[in-house]
This record gives sequence, C-alpha cells and structure tokens, in this order.
Amino acid sequence: MAGLVAVVFLTGSATKLFAPKEKLAVLPAGGWVEDVSAGAVKAVGAAGVLTAMGLILPAVLEITQALVPLAATGGVR
Repeated sequence: MAGLVAVVFLTGSATKLFAPKEKLAVLPAGGWVEDVSAGAVKAVGAAGVLTAMGLILPAVLEITQALVPLAATGGVR
C-alpha cells in the first residue's frame, strides 16, 4: 500500500517540479498556482518527492518501518 501511495505522490510531485506554472494553472484544480510563486510550487513538488522517498526507502534499505507512518503523516497537506 505504501508503494501505491508513493507512486501517487511521486507522479503529482514530478508534475509540480517539472511543468511550467502556466501549464499547471490550466489543469483541473490547478488554479491555486496562480496565488503563489513559481518557487513555492517547486517547493511543494520537492516536499512530495521527499514524502514518496520516505514511504519507499525504509522498505528498500531494510531500516525501521516506523518511519513510514511518519513520512505519510508529513505528506498530508
């Protein structure tokens, strides 16, 4: 389940990181980007990528699984 959530976070976050702000504004529910700077949009995208990494890396690196709920909680916006 954490892998599926990570894919969703990574997909949305990559869009925020790499798509121009103007392109994001025309997407459904993308009107919020008009109210913030381009840097803020990129920061939100970076936070989503970090959340996805926090959901996947504990399982991949075989470290404590207690970090997964913390990453999921941190990813809630």
